[in-house]
Amino acid sequence: MRIYLLILFVALLSLSGRGIANTMKLPSGLWEGISEDDLTFRLLQLDESGEHSFFEIAILGGLKSVRRTPFTNDDITCIENRCTIKTIIENDVTRTITLSPYLDADLQALESSYKGEENYVSYTYQLIKQEAKSTPRKFLEERRQLIVDSEQNSTERPFGTWMGVMRYLNRPELALLQLNENEQGSLRVYRKGSKTFNEVQSSFPADNISIDGRMIEIEATHKTFASKIMLFVQTDNMISGYTYAIHKGYPVAMGTITLHRIEPPQVQ
Repeated sequence: MRIYLLILFVALLSLSGRGIANTMKLPSGLWEGISEDDLTFRLLQLDESGEHSFFEIAILGGLKSVRRTPFTNDDITCIENRCTIKTIIENDVTRTITLSPYLDADLQALESSYKGEENYVSYTYQLIKQEAKSTPRKFLEERRQLIVDSEQNSTERPFGTWMGVMRYLNRPELALLQLNENEQGSLRVYRKGSKTFNEVQSSFPADNISIDGRMIEIEATHKTFASKIMLFVQTDNMISGYTYAIHKGYPVAMGTITLHRIEPPQVQ
């Protein structure tokens, strides 16, 4: 009888230990992602001190609008294979961010905001571990002048500088399109999760731009990234479409793209 009880106790202890081991924990560090629904960077900074931050950086307007929400370990609840961060943001709106493992090292996020019984909005996106500075910070350090110059440019639409999100290699990435009437232009993509400043560029001369009504077709130089760009004017300040490369006569590496025009500052 004693042997049976001892075996039962060891088995229960083993099961209990497994349950604890399987409970997800959020590792410290910086995680970054892009919500395609509202074209916004999401940055999750988890510090060993227990004082954490969640950043929202709007891509529209050139990464200038930033909102930071601080939170602590007390705002995190983890069970089994997911953790939920619950905070109160402006106007007594509650926001929950539920994180679960995705592939080997990424996190899948489900973000919801609500007030009382009223649901406001929900987003899903992936967060990638960033071992260095965030992609928005690296972009502003290396390419801020592109935004400054575009704000001083009063060219007629659809020419100008456009910024948004392109799905590249099956991930949403920051994209910048320079569409010039008389000079060489380019489409650039900035990849998340890279330690260094990771810029992929496909350039094109002005003669390779064809505009027919609300359609823009571009023949670019890069052989495997965005050698063909097809865009449709949605509004005065928004264009969308897709890019692809031609390999052995067939389209490959297709990706959707949504861009908003960088406008000069409004005079008050």
